[in-house]
Amino acid sequence: PAAPHPGRADVCFCVGRTATRLVVTALVLCPAQLAAQTSSAAADDDAPGWNNAAELSIVRTGGNAETQTLGFSNTLRVRGTRDRLRLRFDGVRSRAGDERYLLVAPGVRFQPGGRPDEFETVVVRPPQEPDVEQYFLEGRYERELGEHFLWHAGASWDRNNDAGIRNRTIVFGGVGNTWIDRESTGLATAYGVSYTSREELVADSAKADHFAGLRIDSDYRQRFGTITSVDGTLTLNVNVTDPSDYSLNTVSGAAVTMTDHLSLRVSLQWLYEHQPAFEEAAIVARVALRDPDGAPGSGDELFETVADGGVAIDLGRGRLRKDGLDTILRTALVISF
Repeated sequence: PAAPHPGRADVCFCVGRTATRLVVTALVLCPAQLAAQTSSAAADDDAPGWNNAAELSIVRTGGNAETQTLGFSNTLRVRGTRDRLRLRFDGVRSRAGDERYLLVAPGVRFQPGGRPDEFETVVVRPPQEPDVEQYFLEGRYERELGEHFLWHAGASWDRNNDAGIRNRTIVFGGVGNTWIDRESTGLATAYGVSYTSREELVADSAKADHFAGLRIDSDYRQRFGTITSVDGTLTLNVNVTDPSDYSLNTVSGAAVTMTDHLSLRVSLQWLYEHQPAFEEAAIVARVALRDPDGAPGSGDELFETVADGGVAIDLGRGRLRKDGLDTILRTALVISF
């Protein structure tokens, strides 16, 4: 299991083919039903223009714990008469310092295997080093072809060192449906093809570095009253040559408006990899000395592994897969203009 990190909780679960079919069915059927229910409602025509929303969250501790976490997200939307453009950036970076230790002053001499009788020490505080790094960048263009129908194209890049992803670039395009497009409510789904190029921190010969895929997107927003709103996005990318190799990214959020340009937002993001990347880990054996004949030095002594106690022996390095799911919970100040 991966080690815990500040501001991050990892949970592992399995998603099979049945779950994938349910997701696809929900994306296709539910929007259609919702659109049919609201088709009689009067739509609010949004005038062409642009808007930008930036989220910022900072956590810093000092003293006994030295940590610094910065979260930043920015979404720019540009709307024309029939065209829409969205540029999105999302990043989380955390730095943490190891525990302090006492360093023996230079110049002290003692026998190998022994311990000096008298010595002086100084306190050493290790510098902060990157602990969590997650970045995501996406550009997306959409153009309406008719009522409730559009085509789209775009590209994204992401990095998630804790999940073992050094670089991943996805180029995608396809068609979609705008089921609801009003000032207070919006719902759209898109379906298309993609091409993925990825580089993982630990090479995996069983996974393709480049592959063509199928992609499904969903984007939802809803305003309740004058100060409360909720939103959600979903992206599913599947390798067509290996359907078990797929990734899922969902974000759900709720915001409360404080002023015309400021609001507080809470969001929950799930990043799921059905075939997680590898990571290298130490192989440790805890052993106890066994002497079958009870005569020390007879040459029949041997080590036996035990669950607890004993002596830890390093047996080199091995590989294991990362956890499949990363969960990120954020509370942020949103600046809109």
